[in-house]
Amino acid sequence: MNQRFLVLDSFRGIAAICVVIFHMHIIGSFTELKFFKGSSLFVEFFFVLSGFVLAHTYGFKEISFKKFIISRTFRLYPLHFFMLIVVIVLESLKLIASKYGFIFNTTPFTNTFDVKEIIPNLLFLQAWLPFTNSTSWNSPSWSLSVEYYMYIIFFFTLFIKSNFKYIIWFLFSFLSFFMIINSFGIMNEIVRGLSCFFSGALTYLIYKKFNMKFEKISSKYFSLLEILLIILIIYIISYIEEYKAIYASLTFLLIVFFFAFEKGFLSIILKVSFFQLFGKLSYSIYLTHFAIIYCYHSIALILEKILNENFRHKVENVMYHDFGNSFINNFVVLFILFIVFLISMFTYKYIEVKGQEFGKKFTNK
Repeated sequence: MNQRFLVLDSFRGIAAICVVIFHMHIIGSFTELKFFKGSSLFVEFFFVLSGFVLAHTYGFKEISFKKFIISRTFRLYPLHFFMLIVVIVLESLKLIASKYGFIFNTTPFTNTFDVKEIIPNLLFLQAWLPFTNSTSWNSPSWSLSVEYYMYIIFFFTLFIKSNFKYIIWFLFSFLSFFMIINSFGIMNEIVRGLSCFFSGALTYLIYKKFNMKFEKISSKYFSLLEILLIILIIYIISYIEEYKAIYASLTFLLIVFFFAFEKGFLSIILKVSFFQLFGKLSYSIYLTHFAIIYCYHSIALILEKILNENFRHKVENVMYHDFGNSFINNFVVLFILFIVFLISMFTYKYIEVKGQEFGKKFTNK
């Protein structure tokens, strides 16, 4: 039960980078490729993988709620809290700048940065309450809000005896997908999480049942399947419009299932240390990039005022940047990714790891 799915770790790192690129809207750069413009769907992959891994880790053994919740809390909360403080500090600097006559796009501590949104963010409740903004403050943390309380729901399903537990998982997933297909729009973020998380847990059940049988299949067939699945997810994210989230989620289930065997050619590539590092840093990459892009937007605005140039173009409430030619624009994207990577190495070592070590000590006490 101590198996670690190394290939899926790497896949999660790549998915996190795709989400970062999705949030950078720089004209004439690769951020505007159709694939990256649809890469917000990789959050669905995070939910699927989370359900798969938790079913593997906790689904078939007894564990106390105390140990479970401490482990999950100290996995998510230290970096979440740190980045929330960072964004609050950045917004405070914007407020100070406004006092000296330097006005940014929005009034400090309003809209998604409203003071009243801080407490829900501290409690991981921003996606669960009807009167809160789920994407307030450190925007990507909305998915942590969903995931944290899904962990608790998942834990209590573990006490259900026999196969009825798996029926509950199926109902959570099926009803959530049904709501998405029929566009009910009720608690959209929560429904996204429930549909993918519990279908990911069910995928682990299938993996566990057929593990030995699939292990006998030749690696060349796995290689072919892996390539076809990657082509399929690229096509869905890039070109499918209607029910895109449903098709992407179902494809992510297949990707998690087949890549978990780690037998194909792409799996061999994803096991190399370069991709493993991305996997290790994936949570930091996902959670730190908003603050870095926040700083980038602020610097671009300052440069506009200093150089008397216009680098920004707003299209349908999305702010695009253009620095004059495609070479500079692509360089800016790569530079931001590099900064995200460097910052993530720091936060992983000094926030994530330290937080988890503290959680283990707390559990032992």
